[in-house]
Amino acid sequence: MHNVRELIRPSKEEWASLPRRRSGVRVTLMAWLLGLLTVGGAFVADRGWEEAPLSWEESLLTINVFGFAVTQTALLMVLAGWALGRYLPVSSAALLGACAVAHASAGAASATAWAAGAVLSATLAAAELVSSPRQLREIRKLSARLRDGRTTAVGENAFSAERRELAVGWWVAFGLACVSAALWAWFAADWTIARGQTPPSDGGPFAPYEAVFALAATLLLAVFCGKAAHRWWVHRYARQFVWIVPGPSGPVWAQGLDPSYGGKLEPKESDAPGCTCDEETERRDPEYDESPVGYVLLDDYCAVHGIDTVNAMHHDAFLATARSAWLWDESSRVPQTKDDAIASSTGLLAFAGYAFGGIPVKRDAHGMDALDPHVSKAEELKQSDHDTLAWSEPKFLPPAEQGILDTIDLAPAGLSGTAVRYRHGRAWLRTDEQ
Repeated sequence: MHNVRELIRPSKEEWASLPRRRSGVRVTLMAWLLGLLTVGGAFVADRGWEEAPLSWEESLLTINVFGFAVTQTALLMVLAGWALGRYLPVSSAALLGACAVAHASAGAASATAWAAGAVLSATLAAAELVSSPRQLREIRKLSARLRDGRTTAVGENAFSAERRELAVGWWVAFGLACVSAALWAWFAADWTIARGQTPPSDGGPFAPYEAVFALAATLLLAVFCGKAAHRWWVHRYARQFVWIVPGPSGPVWAQGLDPSYGGKLEPKESDAPGCTCDEETERRDPEYDESPVGYVLLDDYCAVHGIDTVNAMHHDAFLATARSAWLWDESSRVPQTKDDAIASSTGLLAFAGYAFGGIPVKRDAHGMDALDPHVSKAEELKQSDHDTLAWSEPKFLPPAEQGILDTIDLAPAGLSGTAVRYRHGRAWLRTDEQ
């Protein structure tokens, strides 16, 4: 069936071991400085402060128009190229190479400086391109090793979100193509008119600045087309898998992939006789819509799910319901069994690391699906990013509520960790990881 995908179930250690890319700040800074030095070196080589302006007729020559466009675009790249990020080295190499060709054709002394900048930028771009695929290779190797034939059905919300995320890059490219075509058409018309008119009285040269912005738009178009094509190519393999996410320490992050925390009540649990959680929430907020985020907010004084009920439970009764989120403080993790990674309720459709973070999906009655068709893909985490540390103690509770009532070992229930109950708060989970 077209909506069935294979399950990939890495352990916490395997998920955490997937490599993250280095931050792109260093390579971007190096490419930017290289562009700045190249432009400055070319200016010195040509003794730009002594250079006489071209006449009107000279400035209309094709080689001079081309040289003006690429040189001014290189200057624009120095001013605003930082926004290209990791794509700055390859963009810089292409643009500085074009400048080298233009100035060599004109016999300018700066041709060597432009060529040197282009070669160094190309070397930097090649080094970045060689290092980036390591993560993708490791993801593919791990998925191939963990394939065991298990599958899950994926809902339409997830597929809609997947198509939308894949289309974003192409829509941006289409917009840039339209802008680029309009600017080139403007430049062609302006150049045609200039060649047919009488030179202006001030004798100034022809300066087609629209060609500068047209070239910049074309460069951006090439970057976004390359990025979208690469994402599409990687996605062809990744789309057949749903990765079960065993913890927050992997190479991507998305809302809902964090461990389960307490302070929530399932809507069906609020139907229990005597439960006032839903009523109390509606009383405090008359505009409250029933279960707007998939769960009911807790009433601390509820006779069924209140704090006193949590603390009055016998240890055996607590252990029997220990995986219920309402027992635990909203800042505490909910305990899990060792098998919960396999039966996890969270996953990523078409996970491919930095190339495509994957669509967050949750388990439902039919398989796994996204919460809505507009959910965003998971975002890349880099080597410099730090995982959110789990809270090991209720440090954020008021001091008057810090009194420990008792502790309960969760091992008899097949769970990891110890429950700590507080006189005026819900339980907290302590584990070896915290």
